Amino acid sequence: DSTDDVILAGYGRFGQIIGRLLMAQGYNLTILDHSPGQVELVRRFGNKVYYGDAARRDLLEAAGANEAKLLVIAVDEADKTLDIIHMAQQHFPHLKILARAIDRSHAYAIMQTKIDGLRRETFDSALHLGVDALQILGVTQEDAQHAGKLFAQHDEENMRKLAEVWGDDKQYGIAVQKGLQELKQVLKEDAKDRAKQAKYEH
Repeated sequence: DSTDDVILAGYGRFGQIIGRLLMAQGYNLTILDHSPGQVELVRRFGNKVYYGDAARRDLLEAAGANEAKLLVIAVDEADKTLDIIHMAQQHFPHLKILARAIDRSHAYAIMQTKIDGLRRETFDSALHLGVDALQILGVTQEDAQHAGKLFAQHDEENMRKLAEVWGDDKQYGIAVQKGLQELKQVLKEDAKDRAKQAKYEH
């Protein structure tokens, strides 16, 4: 009775958003959660759900890890996420893996495992709120969204560079300062280019 699509580990506030999106697109989900209340709630809606620790090989196997295409790890404990990743990579190497990162240092640790992708849990919502703030401060919607997009791209690139020096406090501090200067420069040059372009179009 196992799904051939997706195993979702963790069905709290973060996992539910992912789960609802995938189910709305017609994907079969098997959900793993360590909260009895959460498991009961999910069962009532007719989803396949297993209670227990997703870092256990037998539980992942029972949930269909041998046939599943994707494992999404949405649990809210940093160490548990890494335990699940290591176990899945060891025993189910065909599985693609996406993970929720609790914060930057957790993201760096996940990046070292070379999984298929990760998202920091507060980054996207904070970025959207920052874009809203720019609009309230008088920046046009188009310019605010463009600045948000540029910021996200730069942050993504910077994360990769910072991950390489994570653990070396001195080098990390230097890299953070450098990244901040680069971001200011990128945004400044982009604003100049956009102003030129607007002038040219008029």
